[in-house]
Amino acid sequence: MEIKGSFLAWIILTGLAVLAVLGLVYRAPEQALPGQTLPEQTLPGQTSPGQTLPGQTLGTGTLKLYLSDAPLDAENVTGVYITIEEIQYHLDGQWITCEEFVGPQTYNLLELTGGNSTLLGNFTLPAGNYTQIRFMLDIPEKGSHPANPGCYIEFANNSTEPLFTPSGGETGYKAIGQFEVTANETVVVTADFDVRKAVVVAGSSYILKPTIKLIVNY
Repeated sequence: MEIKGSFLAWIILTGLAVLAVLGLVYRAPEQALPGQTLPEQTLPGQTSPGQTLPGQTLGTGTLKLYLSDAPLDAENVTGVYITIEEIQYHLDGQWITCEEFVGPQTYNLLELTGGNSTLLGNFTLPAGNYTQIRFMLDIPEKGSHPANPGCYIEFANNSTEPLFTPSGGETGYKAIGQFEVTANETVVVTADFDVRKAVVVAGSSYILKPTIKLIVNY
């Protein structure tokens, strides 16, 4: 009887030791006492609210982008045309092309004054804060009077003059202004082109040095 009792006690102690080891490997979820709250627990591969895994994005939203212009004082000018090849946005130190914009597209900026504007497109962007957009214009022609094929000034007598846009097809023209893209939401922004300040005469050539501001409509 004494041997059997010792053997039974040894089995019980061994079982308790195994259970103790298992308890170190697996810990059952804590239960809150009445009136007590515990932090949310997550399994491997899951995230807590507000957290993201490496490489995981916060979703996408929509940028509805318009183009407008301030009035031009010159009465003999009937058109200021620019041709946009691409539209790009700046994110995480890189310029990324808006694939939904299909260029080239030509616009007469003088038709976009007095509250008029044109829709450049609805672009899907990663959620986040933005401060810059740039417009890539058609590649400039070289020569003694450089010009961009799709950028020119039209006068009242139906004559035209090339409008040279330096680096228009390389670094583009930046539009500056802060706006936020929220996941599953739409932000409406206007790129306000000011031709009155942008077109300058350099010798016998017209040069476009645009001043573009990004204005958040809603």
